[in-house]
Amino acid sequence: MSTIDSVIQKVAAASVPSKSKHGKLEKITNELQKEILNFKDKRVLKVIVGGSFAKGTWLESDTDIDFFVMIEPKVERKEFEDLGKSVGFHALKKYKPCLRYSEHPYVEGKVDGIRINIVPCYRVEKNKWKSAADRSPFHTDFMQTNLNEFLKIQVRILKKYLKSVGIYGSQIAVSGFSGYVAEVLILKYGSFRNVLQTFAGLEPNHIVSLDSPDEKAVKKFTSPIIIIDPIDSNRNLGAAISTKCLAKFVLASRLFLKNPSMDFFGKSRRFNAKIVNQIKSNLLIVEFKIQKRSPDILWGQLKRKLTSISKQLSNARFEIIKKSCFTDEEEHAVLIFMIEFTNLPKISVKRGPQIYLRTETDSFINKRGKKSIILWTDSDRIVSIEGTKNMSIKEHASQIIQNEIDSGNHGGITSDLKKRYSIYLGNERKLSNFVSTAISHMVHDGEFIRQ
Repeated sequence: MSTIDSVIQKVAAASVPSKSKHGKLEKITNELQKEILNFKDKRVLKVIVGGSFAKGTWLESDTDIDFFVMIEPKVERKEFEDLGKSVGFHALKKYKPCLRYSEHPYVEGKVDGIRINIVPCYRVEKNKWKSAADRSPFHTDFMQTNLNEFLKIQVRILKKYLKSVGIYGSQIAVSGFSGYVAEVLILKYGSFRNVLQTFAGLEPNHIVSLDSPDEKAVKKFTSPIIIIDPIDSNRNLGAAISTKCLAKFVLASRLFLKNPSMDFFGKSRRFNAKIVNQIKSNLLIVEFKIQKRSPDILWGQLKRKLTSISKQLSNARFEIIKKSCFTDEEEHAVLIFMIEFTNLPKISVKRGPQIYLRTETDSFINKRGKKSIILWTDSDRIVSIEGTKNMSIKEHASQIIQNEIDSGNHGGITSDLKKRYSIYLGNERKLSNFVSTAISHMVHDGEFIRQ
């Protein structure tokens, strides 16, 4: 059995990026910084390099470079956003730039496989924020000042671990732990091991704060974990972390500390035919094509549609065991529901009020009387047995989707579904590579538990 220290040492040694990769990133950074500065506009006051590369916490396998274009504070919001887009598209014009969205738009591109983000922000004093991105240059400066080389390596180890467990990234597709949160956790607890020990024993409403937390500010926060931004005590970094991702981190921390292994740092998404064959008859699949849009918007829409359909199926007495959405962000998307049964019983039981409640009992009889196959008293309650409509989950899900299309509300995913969609059980046809990948993501969601 590997010891915790030996595993951490191995991961630490493998986490330091190569000198050649560092040199490549420095060259890209210098070239793009010059390109941004070539955009002559007096409203652009300064350009700051940020992100994990600037802070020295980047991973060789997953690198991004952020450029923060600092704009005159007097510029109005619409003008600010337009200027940010213009600068970004100018600087990345050779690299197929695209628009992304956070609190406001920014421009993203890839240069030699390296993700580049060009983000506008106002040049303001601390705590006089005009946009969410205004804090980012302060984040970079804070981490550059407070992270020594040992702590930077610990951040890299934590990032690798979060990625392997599948909870790294604050984007809507993941709703997990951001790189900045990983840095804050290492600063707070001092090492990767200490972070895991803390989360292994996590209790509800845990607060992470480098300083004594502002009690008034904390009372406003309602997330399962509260992580105070070191440069803004009124901002809760934990708000972006889903309950699901937090739970996975708690469980993964316990399992690693109990049985440390390099397996916790290796991410596998291979299609497991044996598992899929066991469950595919219990998978309801809604497959469709999408109109390309910002990934952040798309994932948000997919998750809302997944939740909406799931609630309606549950209300119709279909047991949803697990649900998942997936997209290639280009053309294809799929909603997957793991279900306990595919058809409802031909009858359903409706239990009414106690017979002593005269008004309620009369109302129940009037409402259910015509629908009832049998109506009787069971102990002191009135009970009705009724026939079930839409016994097939495929029929019911199709009706849910069609009702939304017919409602005339064609925004978001409904506009994609309106054009065409396929709905089927996993055992009814040969699964495409795309759907197989989506199912793999779904079934490997808790793979670390099996380790």
